[in-house]
Order: sequence, then C-alpha cells, then structure tokens
Amino acid sequence: MRKSSPIPDILQKDGFLFHYYVGRLFRVGFVGQCCIVAALVAIIMLAASKLDHSWILPGVDVGLLEHPALWGFPLLQIVIPLCVLQSVRRLMKARLREGLIVEVEAKRPLLMRPVRKFLRWQDKTSRVAAALFYLIGFSAVVWNTYQNQRPGIVVPYDFWDSKNFVWGFAITRIYKLYLFVWFLPYIGMIQAAVLVVTLRYVRHARIAGKLKLSPFHPDGVGGLGFVASLISTPVIITVVVGSLTTAVVFFAHHGVAATPVMALSLLVGWIIVAYFLPIFFLRSNILAMKKEMLEQLRGLQQENYAQITKDHGRDLEMLGKGKEALDYFDKVCTNIQAIPNYPHLNRLLRLFTLSMIPSAIQIAIKLYQNAGPLLSPLLKTH
Repeated sequence: MRKSSPIPDILQKDGFLFHYYVGRLFRVGFVGQCCIVAALVAIIMLAASKLDHSWILPGVDVGLLEHPALWGFPLLQIVIPLCVLQSVRRLMKARLREGLIVEVEAKRPLLMRPVRKFLRWQDKTSRVAAALFYLIGFSAVVWNTYQNQRPGIVVPYDFWDSKNFVWGFAITRIYKLYLFVWFLPYIGMIQAAVLVVTLRYVRHARIAGKLKLSPFHPDGVGGLGFVASLISTPVIITVVVGSLTTAVVFFAHHGVAATPVMALSLLVGWIIVAYFLPIFFLRSNILAMKKEMLEQLRGLQQENYAQITKDHGRDLEMLGKGKEALDYFDKVCTNIQAIPNYPHLNRLLRLFTLSMIPSAIQIAIKLYQNAGPLLSPLLKTH
C-alpha cells in the first residue's frame, strides 16, 4: 500500500494549528482534518441556531437553513486548504531541468526555505502582504459585526446571527474572528509565499540563461505550465466556489444589497490581486525570453539566407533546401510569438463568466423589479 505524503510543516502551525490538533486527536491526515473542522463548524452553527430557534424564520427574515453560511463556510474550510496543500506540494517538487521548471520527486525541497522566511515576515514584500491580508480580514469582521447589530436597517430584514439571536451572534463572532483574522489570512500568506518564491526563481533562472521557452511544448504556454498553474489554479477554484456562494448570498438577501455586492466586489478584487499581480511579473519574464529567442532565431535565419544567396544562388536544389530552412525558422518564430503573455487567462475568464450567470440573473431580476414601475407609464404612452 502506498504511503501518503507527509503534511508540509507550514500546514501544521499558525493558521493551521487547530487543524494540527484535530489531526492528532483523531489520528487523521490533512484531508480528514479539513473535513472534521468543516463538520464541527456546521454542527456548532446548527446548535447555536437551534438554541435561538432560528433554523427557519418567518416572512422575509433569513434563518440558518435559508442562509448560505450553513454550507458556504464549511465548503471553504475544505476546498481552500486542499488547494493550498496542492500548491505547496508542487512547489516542494520544483526543479530546473533542461531549461524548464518541472515537478520531480526530491528529498530536499529547494524552495521551501525562502517560503518559510516569507511566512516569518522577514522581508518587505512579506510584511506588505501580511498587512494587506490581515487588514482585509479584520475589516470584514468589523463590517459584519456592525451589520449584524443593525438588522432591518443595514439590510431590510432580520437573520439568524443578528444581535436579536444571542447564540448565533456570539458563535459567529468567535468563528469569523478565527476565519477572517487567523485562518484565511495565513492561507493567503502561504499562497503569496509560493508565488513570490516561484516568480523569483523564474527570474533568477532566466537572467542566468538557464530557463528557456519551449515553442512546441504541449502545455501551450511555452513550457511554463507549471508556473502558470501555480498562479491560475487557486484563483480558478476560488472563483468557482466564491461565485456560487455569492449567487446564494444574492438570493438570501433578496437581490441587490450591501452584503452580496461587497462579496462580489471582494471576489473581483481577489481575481485582480491573485491573478493579475503575479501574472504581470511572469509576463515580464515571458516577454524577455520571447525577445531573446526571436533575436537569436532571426539572426540565424539571416545568416542562413546570406549563405544561400552567396554560395548557391544558382543551385536550384540548394535553394529549395534553403527555403525549407527559412520556412522552419518562420514557423518556430510564429510559435514563439503565439505563446500567451497572460497564461490561462482565457480559461479563467470563461469560468468566471459562467460562474457569474446566477448572480447576474439575480441582479437583473432586482433591477427589473425596481425599474418596472417607472418604465410602465412610459411604455403605455407608446
């Protein structure tokens, strides 16, 4: 039986400390830890709501069973950690082989030391990232606490974890402090560390002349699929989960309201920061490698052309072979130019567009409901 891979040490402390103790208590691996924590979250929310008699609320008010929190938060507790685990394990296998960054089994993960240094906030970039992630998390808790103390004012109805439901309000304050000020910011720091270390590795390898583009590589991004996937995969997974959650939030909040609009804004902001910020750094390296390779190939093509016209200008057979060589250079240059400067962007945009359809429908319905009474008199006059 194949032994499961050990859990990386950075996923057993700080933001994952609770997971670590759950793993020791129940003697389970990382996936089991995430599932148990998610189940505990759901059970605690159900218990608190039961004590408040707020599973289902009358009228337009929103009970726990009518709210996306019941499945949204537990789902995040499973999906996002597993996504980070995949990124960390892939980085532990990263090696430079024959001009490409690839995954190989290795006993000594070369790039984990700078990741640990980043997580200890030992450089300026890590301190800026930490300030950003923890400030956003703390702001989210402050806003949610303010909103939940003003049911019927900030939002035009009551809900299961407002101040009117003591157990739901108290439990969610504790949980959201853990989630937004401890757990998710640490996950954000890990992902940021993976990206920063990987992009620095790419830059150093490119400057040293050890990293090259592969014009005919099957990944479609010049052999940079490993690096591109470290950037795009977490974003794509978060977008799919987050957009579906946002759609349910729009439904639970009866259309356009402050909370779902804020959730949608955070999702779009996450795409901009998590994809476009690192991809701009990767793009600069892609452009530099493309320029270097094109200059080399065009130089060789010119030399080949000059040699043909000088020595074999009247030799039809050599002219035919020369034309084949020149066509080959053109084909290689075309493939190099076709390597995308923003790898996996089309895939991300397609999934985001599809995932946002439910939310767009909710917004359109709400806008129609609000604008309908105003448009009806105008339509009748015609």
